[in-house]
This record gives sequence, structure tokens and C-alpha cells, in this order.
Amino acid sequence: MKKVGIVYDDIYSKHETQSGFYSHPECKERVLVTIDKLTQHNLFGKNADEHFIHINPVEADYNQIKWVHSEELIKDVEKALHNSSDHYLSYMDGDTPVSPYTLSAALKAAGGNFSAIDAVFSGVVDRAFVLCRPPGHHANRGRSRGFCIFNNIALAIHYLIRTKNVKRIAVYDFDVHAGNGTEDIFWNGTGVEGSELLFISSHQDPRTFYPGECFIDDIGDGKQKGKIINITFAAGCGDKSENLVLDKIIVPIIREFKPEIILFSAGFDAHKDDPIGGLAFTEKTYYNIIKKIELISGILQR
Repeated sequence: MKKVGIVYDDIYSKHETQSGFYSHPECKERVLVTIDKLTQHNLFGKNADEHFIHINPVEADYNQIKWVHSEELIKDVEKALHNSSDHYLSYMDGDTPVSPYTLSAALKAAGGNFSAIDAVFSGVVDRAFVLCRPPGHHANRGRSRGFCIFNNIALAIHYLIRTKNVKRIAVYDFDVHAGNGTEDIFWNGTGVEGSELLFISSHQDPRTFYPGECFIDDIGDGKQKGKIINITFAAGCGDKSENLVLDKIIVPIIREFKPEIILFSAGFDAHKDDPIGGLAFTEKTYYNIIKKIELISGILQR
């Protein structure tokens, strides 16, 4: 059985998004409930199965954050942090609150990806899941938005290129929302010079859903042209649509690309029980995503 790393730190639950009677959809219960479930099933905690390994996240530093983000954005986050308190949230935009622990959580969310990559490349684990918050795929170079402070997956891409000399990286973003921040950052290949990046985002039709970007004819520019792929779903499409897309589009493209490593921007808000998303996926979809792409990974490694 392969070893799986689970990256988690309690700081992720201290990023506060709730204010008064307002219930924010990106809340600390997302990680707390997940950790409880993992612990119940012996996948985390002191009685965890030996194949599941807890990885402590490092904290990304500002020089690393600047691989992707402007210094002005970092200052804006610091300013919002300064204006927040235990009883008052500051906001980067209408959806993206900042509380006293937000910056620490965001730096360890980015750093958690670095820790996961180090663990995989050192052979400690075969694959890793970073159970972090705040999320990241809507943040672009100069703007925190859509619940996201820094773009965790974009920083992970840079970390692979800069510290592991990886030349071919594939990313699959399967959130119900488009990975518009990631697409924006890598639109023309800036930052991946000397390497090749394949970025695939499947999401609900942007004509009907946030962020209203990332249509099927948005394919990148420059050296990245044709390596950005947007797949859009109609609301209510269900498991069969994702399964068809996996078999006919995603798996063949990744196989042809032959990446050295595959990253996921793993959003589960396309699930039928999510109060905002409308794609009506079940657990079967997420199983199929990992299982089918895992099979590609095995073929590529051989």
C-alpha cells in the first residue's frame, strides 16, 4: 500500500471568516470536520494507520510569495490584518475576510504545499493531500479574492520549478468554480520559462456562476497557448458528465503531455450537498478523478 501524507496544522482553523450572525461558506469547520472524520477512520492522529503520515507545514516567506504575487498585494494583506481584531473582520473584497490569524494561515497554506512536495520527492510519502485554508485558486498576482489570499497551487508550481528542477507539470483544478487566478498568473507562460505547464480547469458554466471567467475558448497565449484548458459543465449535470470528460478529454490529454508530477486544486463544492454549487456530483466523481488519474501516473512512472 502506498504511503499518503496529510498536511495539516491547527492554524488553518484559526483563519476566521464568521462575523456576528453571518455564516461564511468558507469556514473553519471545513477542516475541523474533515480532521475528525480522518481521525475516526484511523487516517490521522495518534492511532493513524502507518500508511497515513501527518506532515507539518512550513511557513512560506515573503520572498517565496513574491514568486507569484506583487509586493503591493502583500502590503494590502498586512494592512487588512492590522485593521482586523478578534471581534472585527477586515475584507480584501466582498467575499474575502481577514482576521488576526489569516496571514499566518495563508503563509502556512502555501508552505504546506512546499512541505507536501518535499515529502514526495524525498520518498517519505508517495502522494500527499494538503488540508489547508484559506484556499487559493482565485487569487492572481495583484488581488486576493473569492475567499483566497495567496494562490497556493501557483506557488507550488514555482516551488517545483525552482527547487526540484521539474520540467513538466500538470494541474487539474476540479472545483465547481473556475481556477481563474491560476489561469491569469500563467496565461502567457510567465514564470514557467524552461518548463512546460498543462493547466486544466473543469467548472460550472461561467455564464451562470462565479467568477464569470474561464470559457472553453480561453486557451492561453504565447508559450502557454493550448496548454490552458477550460471544461464547463451545465448546472445539475451530475457524475456521468465528469466521468465522460475524464475518459474523453482529461485522461488522454494528461497521458499525451507526460508530466513528471500531477497537482490538483481540489475543490469539493461541486458535490450535490453543497449549498452553493450546482453540479450535483456525488462521492463517486471524486473517487473516479483520483483513481483514473492515479492510473495515468502509474503508466507514466513505468
